[in-house]
Amino acid sequence: MKDVMKKALFLAGLGLCAGFYSRPAAAAYVTGDDLVKSCRSDKPAEVFSCMNYIAGVIDYHVMMQSLGTAPTLSFCLPENLPLEKAAVVVMLYLKKSPQNGSFIAAPAVTMALNEAYPCGPEVSAKKKK
Repeated sequence: MKDVMKKALFLAGLGLCAGFYSRPAAAAYVTGDDLVKSCRSDKPAEVFSCMNYIAGVIDYHVMMQSLGTAPTLSFCLPENLPLEKAAVVVMLYLKKSPQNGSFIAAPAVTMALNEAYPCGPEVSAKKKK
């Protein structure tokens, strides 16, 4: 009986959450324009959203690199690079490349970081060891 109640409460909570967020899954991506808007917002929650998005792209690439399955376009960030500086690099890239505005932001984040922090031969050699 307790398991049934737990499942019912879980499903009810899930239903409530779904009601608050009604954006279709197909539209649940962030465009370059969305990212710029969030990063330049006066609202702290939107700025945190921007930073977290960029951090997520970085985390994904670091994980893929550590598994040896790095994407074809990669980047190698300095060890102590503040996230804020990475965000500035991304914003400058999006400003000079407005064609990325209507597309999913993740590839533009990757291209910006690749342009600013490409992996050099010495970085690649370290990873092979």
